Amino acid sequence: MRAVIKKAKCSNKVNKTRIRGLYNRMKLSQKILFSFIIAAIIPLLILQMISYYYNKQYINNKISQLMENNLSQTVDRVNLTLDVYTNVVYQIYRDDEIVKNISLLMNDSRTDKAVAYNAINNRLKQYINSVDGIRCLSIICVDGSSVTYDLKKDSAIDSIWQDYGDLRMIEPYKNTIDKAGMILTPTMKIKDKDKDVYVFHISKQLFNFNHLEEGSIATAVMSIDEDVLNNLCNIKEGGKGALDYSFNFILDENRNVISYPDQMYTGIQIDSKLSIERFVSVTGQLNNKKISVNTYKDDSTGWVFYNIYDEDYMLKDIKHLQKLVYISGAAALIFSVALIIYSVKKIVKSVKKIIKGIQRVKKGDFDTEVTVDTLDEMGEIAAHFNEMTKEIKNLIIQVTQATKNQKDAEIKALEAQINPHFLYNTLDAINWMAIDKEEYGISTMLRNLGVILRYSINDSNKEVMLWQEMDWLEKYVSLYRMRLNKGFECIINMEEAIKNVKIHKLLLQPFIENSIIHGIKEIEERGVIHIDCMKAEGEDFIHIIIEDNGKGISPEQLKLYNNREKAIAYDGRSIGMHNAFSRIVIYYGNAAKWEINSIEGSGTVITIKLPIVDWGTADENYNC
Repeated sequence: MRAVIKKAKCSNKVNKTRIRGLYNRMKLSQKILFSFIIAAIIPLLILQMISYYYNKQYINNKISQLMENNLSQTVDRVNLTLDVYTNVVYQIYRDDEIVKNISLLMNDSRTDKAVAYNAINNRLKQYINSVDGIRCLSIICVDGSSVTYDLKKDSAIDSIWQDYGDLRMIEPYKNTIDKAGMILTPTMKIKDKDKDVYVFHISKQLFNFNHLEEGSIATAVMSIDEDVLNNLCNIKEGGKGALDYSFNFILDENRNVISYPDQMYTGIQIDSKLSIERFVSVTGQLNNKKISVNTYKDDSTGWVFYNIYDEDYMLKDIKHLQKLVYISGAAALIFSVALIIYSVKKIVKSVKKIIKGIQRVKKGDFDTEVTVDTLDEMGEIAAHFNEMTKEIKNLIIQVTQATKNQKDAEIKALEAQINPHFLYNTLDAINWMAIDKEEYGISTMLRNLGVILRYSINDSNKEVMLWQEMDWLEKYVSLYRMRLNKGFECIINMEEAIKNVKIHKLLLQPFIENSIIHGIKEIEERGVIHIDCMKAEGEDFIHIIIEDNGKGISPEQLKLYNNREKAIAYDGRSIGMHNAFSRIVIYYGNAAKWEINSIEGSGTVITIKLPIVDWGTADENYNC
């Protein structure tokens, strides 16, 4: 036994060695073809089978869900329709005229009976014509007298109940005994001369509300055509052939058929041992078809709604698709094998050329160019390789030149650098010369200019307290006022509670400059600029409102400024406003908002809403 096992193991090793040797001796094209069949074709076939199975299951589940939704909607439609009929019965129940005439109908006086009979009959005509689908209305008194009106025959004598001597013997009447509510009686097949009539019933006991102690005095029975239910269950949404692959029907809790597409089976009781599938087959519906069944029970009526559909019909598209996939796959396989054999030869040739090129570049020859006469991936690799060698060569040249240019730029920057303190000291010297010559206006301008320059140059992205920014703006505006011979006023109002709120330096300057240069400078009357700073009520935001009585902004420009994306995109016209909007977005992001309102010839109002990010302290130095 051990010898046999040992011999089998040796045989397996030999076979593996042979297979490995055979594979190694294969040409590249044969290896690719063999690998393609093993690694692609076989898994693809298995995947197709699995995919078909799961797709079929998925579509079956989706169809079942769709049919269940359809059943739910059918139940809703049926209940709404039953509510309409029930409402008519309830109106009869509350009809004082009918109740009064019922009492007269049970009177011994023939005259009273005749009058009451006609009165009740007329009322029943009114009710029966109020809703479509009602076949017959009956008032059946406790003494056996009755009034019936049949709509189809337009008669109170010739009706579906004419073969019944005492209507107290009919099922709809007997079902209401000792029951106060609305009673649904399953569909019945009633012989009407030579025709079968299929109707279901809603009935309710009637009472004389003035003499409730007498108990029920009569029962109202409404007989409704079964076609009403069948039409609700099987709306012809799919056209004339819809019932050939799907239909709905109704049973009650006792398996009585309430509604069925073939009326011959309506009104019968299905044997408890007979399955629904078998029953459908016996009736001839969807005969010889593989069917699926969905159910939905309506708790309000106790009825069970069934949906039957042809599974093969619903899945026919996916089956056709699967066949098409198999045919296409076979054709693709044949084509792929032929193409692989041809392509491998071209690939091997191209690979050898590229390898030679790589080896030359490795030795530093960046003028190497690989020529491949194909437009496939190998051709792209060769083209990218050629582009790469050119780019590397150009980059080496550019890096060398950039290094030289950087050094030149650093030298020029050092040569052009001016010490800011030299500028401040020069302005200070000029200021003292103006004071010596009693040019105090010039002195004030120089002093403010010095403050403005220090504030602007030192840490331009720094945050300052709001009062510091307002103080700087006041000095900035004073220079413009002197330039324009005090031709405008600037009024700054700031709530005391927010004076230490921090904002970024020079954030408001472009808006003020724009108001002066493009607003009030070009009007004849005296200009006024209002700058109001206040805290937003109930929010951690400040509102800064800049208002002027200048010439205003054109509607086109106003639309651009109020568009956030366009406002921060430089259009080559207003670089100051563009920078201002851009800095607001950079510093505060989407939390910051602005809105500009303007009327040409009247002025402009700019409202800026900024989040309160930080607060300064009173002891912080005002260091510009």
